[in-house]
Amino acid sequence: MSGADSGRLVGPDGGRCGQVAVLTLWTKNLMEIGITKGLGIMLPTLQQQLTTQMWIIGWITSMITATSGFMALFAALLSRRFGTGYVLVTCGTMLSAAVISGAFAETALQLALVYSLLAGTAIGVSNVVAKEAVGRCFTRNYATANGIARTGYSVGLFVFAPLVQLFLNTYGWKGTMLLVGSLTMHNIACGALMAATLPRLQLHDYQTVPYAERDSPRQSCFRSFWKFVFKSFDLELLYNARYWSVAIISCCTIYAYTMWIVYFVSQAQSNGFSLEEAGSFVTIAGVANLIAKVLQGLITDRGVISSWSLVTVCTVASSASYLASPWLTSYWPMLASALVILFCDGVLSCQTDVLVKQVLGVELLAGAFGWIGLKVAVLTFALGFLPGLIYDNTGSYTTAFLLIGSVQAFPLIPLLTLKYSKQ
Repeated sequence: MSGADSGRLVGPDGGRCGQVAVLTLWTKNLMEIGITKGLGIMLPTLQQQLTTQMWIIGWITSMITATSGFMALFAALLSRRFGTGYVLVTCGTMLSAAVISGAFAETALQLALVYSLLAGTAIGVSNVVAKEAVGRCFTRNYATANGIARTGYSVGLFVFAPLVQLFLNTYGWKGTMLLVGSLTMHNIACGALMAATLPRLQLHDYQTVPYAERDSPRQSCFRSFWKFVFKSFDLELLYNARYWSVAIISCCTIYAYTMWIVYFVSQAQSNGFSLEEAGSFVTIAGVANLIAKVLQGLITDRGVISSWSLVTVCTVASSASYLASPWLTSYWPMLASALVILFCDGVLSCQTDVLVKQVLGVELLAGAFGWIGLKVAVLTFALGFLPGLIYDNTGSYTTAFLLIGSVQAFPLIPLLTLKYSKQ
């Protein structure tokens, strides 16, 4: 077994390895939302300073998402070849370099290339590798650990919005990028901790394949190459019906939530609410999202309710809230709808990862997360415009949110399939 392979994660439940893995994923999530949120806050300034149009700057975020989804496929291969810790150190370096280099961009094209190639690649690979690390370090308390790590997203929303605005007012957009880039270097430190911790874990017990079972020299190079690709990218998942079930659940949930984030404020205004009221809905519901990520693990890890049951209940509740949103014109019902949606998303974002591990096992985690990341990126990039297009053609968000609610309800089919199919 090579030295790189010795960094593969298999160990006792929790312990120091688990603490470092959770800290690494939490930090990665915090910095990821900091970069994307910071870019959103700086949109008007970047438009003026780079003398470009608003949609071009906004398009950079979509490019980051698309690149990260594509590069997620290579995460498992890189982790197996170089080790989890070293991959995370490299990704942290690339992420910091992307933001710092952005301070020296003179055109929107330069900024787009730097962010999409460096930041997109780093986010896509590190997301899969860090999530797999948590999955390998925890067995009994995986939902709790995953929930705590995912609170990094929620904390990032609360922290980086005022922080980036303070930097922008004090140091300008170039200084802001330099400071945010410096903050993202915490990812490098977490990766170094991971690299130092992994050798203490129990290692894979690989068995050497006897020579008689190896491919004969007469077999073609094409067949050897195909076997390498098939194993490196976990292509066996694409032939697994249970993988497609959990992939549909994850993709539909993420797509529906992303569309709600993009269009909710505009939809609330069309229902007669002010911009301030719409903002308060999101802020209050964001607290519920944070609480849900912590509570869901305490509930499922202690056997109060199964992951399947919790996901099913939250899927139904979330879908109903999406469907009801266009008809809510009073403050408290609209706030209740936002609370249910973000609370359920906090649960679903954690529990879908738990389902992936339960259904496919720990050895296929990285491959599954990579392929799901690609599907989410393609789905969001290809159909993210659809609710907006429906609104432009109808002048109402009713049909658009009916679509979003239907997408969120669709995972009930694979959930039932997983429940009653032969194990």
